[in-house]
Amino acid sequence: SSTNTNILSAGGSATLVLLSILVSNKTGASADIDVYLVTNTGDDVYLIRNAPIPAGSSLEIISGSKIIMESSDILRVRSDTGSAVDVAVSYLEQT
Repeated sequence: SSTNTNILSAGGSATLVLLSILVSNKTGASADIDVYLVTNTGDDVYLIRNAPIPAGSSLEIISGSKIIMESSDILRVRSDTGSAVDVAVSYLEQT
């Protein structure tokens, strides 16, 4: 959506290891996206900001790397065009 959307939340006693985030643009126009974490301290940590995704294309974020989400962290995505993108997240959960 064109507002910030919670995609994934680490539970109160869980640690998540993000392996991949795939963002696909399903519209006929380019869309700019932000992908970021809201940490349990309330700080926003951007993984990518204002990244353009051309029409019908996709962007893989953190490919080959790993991001650790601590308990109560939230993964959020924002698109400048509502209903433009689909998001798939691959992760491991450690409780």
